[in-house]
Amino acid sequence: MKTDERHYANVCAEHILQVARQWNIELKISTLTTDSARNMIAAATQLPFEQMPCIAHSLHRAITVSLQNSPFDSALAKCRKVVGHFKHSPAELEQQQVTHHQKIESLTQEVSTRWNSTLEMIKRIQRNQEPLREALTLHASNINMPTAAELDKLKRLETVLEHCRYVSQLLGGENFVS
Repeated sequence: MKTDERHYANVCAEHILQVARQWNIELKISTLTTDSARNMIAAATQLPFEQMPCIAHSLHRAITVSLQNSPFDSALAKCRKVVGHFKHSPAELEQQQVTHHQKIESLTQEVSTRWNSTLEMIKRIQRNQEPLREALTLHASNINMPTAAELDKLKRLETVLEHCRYVSQLLGGENFVS
């Protein structure tokens, strides 16, 4: 249900009840699963249902908080700069991908609301190390590739995040309540 009202807890609670009444399920609901937004938690306390946090949202939050001020900061910052540079001039990278007999693929921009975009950014940087390094060298850029040690750290982070991606896929989808 779309609303132009502010999403205050009392407004959210009223809309949840309105939808439950509309669907004639008000007396059938025992638990309300929400993200961990303060307004939703507060709304749930105003309702006659148990509130349960969405485990997929909890996983997202755990990953993003863990990556903040982590040993990966420097390497991830370099990745973001590399991706930003080649978003503005993709032809340089594509040319080097062809030269290195690699599939032409764009880099993935990290999106703060999607932790798996960090994983995809790392994977694409890893797959395109040589074309990226060559393109940055040939076109006199002040953008630095992550060092060998940083790339090794990112490879280990990729392994951990792949497990998180797997769990996230198990939790996601329309057939499961997470």
